[in-house]
Amino acid sequence: MDPEQILSSSDLLVKIETVCKRHFSAENDQNECYLYVIDSLKADNFKRLRAFKGKSKLNTYLYSLINSLVIDFRRKQYGRRRIPAGVSKLGKWAETVYRFVCWQKFSFDDAYDFLRIDGLYTASYNQFIKEIEPIKKVPCRENPAFHSIDETRESALMNINDEGANPLEFLIQKLDRERRIKALKVIRETTAKLSQNDQLLVRLVYGSDQSVPAAAKVIGLATSTARKRLKRLLTKYRERLLAEGIREP
Repeated sequence: MDPEQILSSSDLLVKIETVCKRHFSAENDQNECYLYVIDSLKADNFKRLRAFKGKSKLNTYLYSLINSLVIDFRRKQYGRRRIPAGVSKLGKWAETVYRFVCWQKFSFDDAYDFLRIDGLYTASYNQFIKEIEPIKKVPCRENPAFHSIDETRESALMNINDEGANPLEFLIQKLDRERRIKALKVIRETTAKLSQNDQLLVRLVYGSDQSVPAAAKVIGLATSTARKRLKRLLTKYRERLLAEGIREP
């Protein structure tokens, strides 16, 4: 068994991504989980993979190993966090807001957009501001800025990294609230229709802090090929946005 070859197989990479998605709803957490599992499997010259002795099927061993690492990541990331009862009684939408703002350090403004995209909240933004007052009163030691409403967007869609900013981010920042929500929904739907490798490339580069060379290595592409693919993918996103009438104001 060649552990390096096993780790580079597309089947295993997809399996890791699937397990991380099942355990985490937020895309950033999914990406960090994915990278944590990859790094853990590589650690100490693939020690965990080399521990396989053939007493069970390899797929069974890998599935158990991946799940254990994901659970380990969850504990490191969140410990034994609990959503306060005062938030839970407001409903699922409030729990989602608390997770975004307290645990993941997004702004309330971002949280409203995500709720609208996922259909968890349909009222106006002004109504949202009124209804989150009880949530803002709940302490959150993980995020000292929990009580503030930050109108400056730190994009949850695609972050700036050392390869430069994603051009779509500049467009989204200039849109009004309703068009921004629509744009984010279009981008999410477009991403869902991409191949597994293209989705992973986009998420690693624009949804995490990975450079293009690092992301290319994970997927098994040459850096130049990954850059060309990203350029093609960004063109696809722009075309879908334009088809929905979304363009820079």
